[in-house]
Amino acid sequence: MTLFQTISFIVFLFSLQPSASVEICRVSCGNQLVRFPFRLSSQPDRCGYPPFNLSCKDQAQTVLSLPFSGEFNVVHIDYLFQNIWLNDPDHCTPKRLLHGLNLSSTPFDSLYPRSFTFFNCSAAASTQLHQAKYISCLSGTNFSVVALPADRLDSSASLSTSCLEIATVLVPFSWTGWSNLGNGIMLTWNEPNCLRCENGAGNCMFKSETGLDVGYSGGFTNGLSRHAKYGIMFGAGIPVLFIVGLVIYLRNKVEEDYNNRHPNQPELLSTTPRLDASVKGLDGQTIEAYPVTLLSESRRLPRPNDNTCPICLSEYQAKEMLRTIPDCEHYFHAVCIDEWLKLNAACPLCRNTPQTLAPIVSSSS
Repeated sequence: MTLFQTISFIVFLFSLQPSASVEICRVSCGNQLVRFPFRLSSQPDRCGYPPFNLSCKDQAQTVLSLPFSGEFNVVHIDYLFQNIWLNDPDHCTPKRLLHGLNLSSTPFDSLYPRSFTFFNCSAAASTQLHQAKYISCLSGTNFSVVALPADRLDSSASLSTSCLEIATVLVPFSWTGWSNLGNGIMLTWNEPNCLRCENGAGNCMFKSETGLDVGYSGGFTNGLSRHAKYGIMFGAGIPVLFIVGLVIYLRNKVEEDYNNRHPNQPELLSTTPRLDASVKGLDGQTIEAYPVTLLSESRRLPRPNDNTCPICLSEYQAKEMLRTIPDCEHYFHAVCIDEWLKLNAACPLCRNTPQTLAPIVSSSS
């Protein structure tokens, strides 16, 4: 890790602190942070952009109500890429899709939509359809409901004799390819466009007390003039960051020298994540393709010792979103590892860089 990379990483972390005025409109419902353009119905109108209204059920579950499609539970909101992941309260999203997902009068569009044809098959026939997705919430003891991408119907000729077609619907794909059709749907929005603000670690908000013009405060590129920023950076910030960066740099050098001299001994220092100078960061689309796990109430993960995020050192809680590094399968809070991967593609724990991606969405049992 070079000294310049260390200083850049510290500057990035400092820039993530929100301003006091924006904090007034930041609230949480359970584990979901609600901020602009969203707002809870109990908040002031200017905290959110119409019609990005949410409700908080029992102070634990964030709910989005679509005018023509009813209520959906909010699983996760990705403010950086302007996506929202929804699930049916009864955990049978395919049933809702068969009744029709109408996004009229909403600011949302389907993300990666794809046509699926649903079939009602005998239990024996469904086991022979390897490309079909089994939908447990619609299936029974003697029959199975499956869905097959409409563009693959030609390769499943046996469907015509063993299955009854129900309907063909447009499925809003999640970025995972929806390995299980019961996991939910992913929607996106284009207006208001806060991408520049979010990418600059700023706070998206209304420009004034009236109108719908959106601006942002804080971050890398707003607030002070360029000359003022340079003056503060070189006059006050750089000396402090230089000292902190030098300490971290020397710490890593001592650890590396020790490990080189004692290859069979435990590492001298803790395994706190650090930057790898030889590996660059990943783009947003690649990071979003990494597997995600929605932690259940049991908080069980494949490895019993995986109960604490190695980055923030906080214990995982139920309903939190975890992301996994492919190949090495190390778990982290999604919000923690996403920021890391933007700067460094290597796993913070084992330093390995995945060669392939195997996108999966799962829920811990």
